[in-house]
Amino acid sequence: MPYKRFYKGLYGTDSIEFAKGLVNVHPFGEIGRQHEGQVKRHAHNNLFQVFMVESGTTELHHAATKTTIQAPAIITVSKNHEHGFLHQGEVSGWIISLSDTVLEHMLQREAEVVYAMEAIRIFRVTEENAGAVQVFDTGQKCVQEYNLQFPGRLLMLQYLVGQLLVQLYRLSLSEQEQAVGADNVSKIYFRRFQQLMKEENSYKISVEEYARHLSISTGHLSRVCRSVAGKSPKDIIISYFITEAQLALSDVEKSVSEVCFELGFDDPAYFTRLFKKRTGLAPMAFRKKIGVKSA
Repeated sequence: MPYKRFYKGLYGTDSIEFAKGLVNVHPFGEIGRQHEGQVKRHAHNNLFQVFMVESGTTELHHAATKTTIQAPAIITVSKNHEHGFLHQGEVSGWIISLSDTVLEHMLQREAEVVYAMEAIRIFRVTEENAGAVQVFDTGQKCVQEYNLQFPGRLLMLQYLVGQLLVQLYRLSLSEQEQAVGADNVSKIYFRRFQQLMKEENSYKISVEEYARHLSISTGHLSRVCRSVAGKSPKDIIISYFITEAQLALSDVEKSVSEVCFELGFDDPAYFTRLFKKRTGLAPMAFRKKIGVKSA
């Protein structure tokens, strides 16, 4: 399985500063200029991103596909989705990065809004596409409010971010068939399950303990996970912690054993077997492949 390079911040960085803990705005094209026009394939496990391409042409690399995108256009990328860009000359616009916390708050009442955006989508902004024009306009207002220090800035940003997400959701419904999925209650339980994994951050926590935290039975949790993700709770837990292990192993300061114990694995040999089964490489070989010298 090919390795995904994860960043907790924007491309090449491991941190990001959010206004009100919710939103970050950065010029689109600037990062590409720093890397000779190319932003290599990567993913984020904590961000939902809206790319507003205002001028120029870029090539979006996602999955096994390369898509040429000419401004004006909107690209949305949800967390854990690999993406990259190859700019065709000078491009400009904005990257609106939203903390996963934003989606957590929205999920309480509008689960469908969040789950409709669990993918990479491209919207062409044309006069005929009133919904895309509306999203583009709201995005520009968000950028302006972010960059200016007007009174009430944070409250206005919160309002604009909510408006942007709802408009994107409605636009996605108008342009694509909505897949029949799990009911809202199952999605809410699944999202809480995901959040618990992040909070506990330990492989030691069993499926039974997660179910107890959620006040449901293990059978109910299993049905929720299979309904929403098509996987068992244990498989979802393993996938999450192997992804976290990949991120941790890219830190040259940590040994494989330290990564193993920090993530709650008691047995380094078991951790190694599980990691190799999921990625095709043992942790040491994985580090060598991504150019990290073992600690």
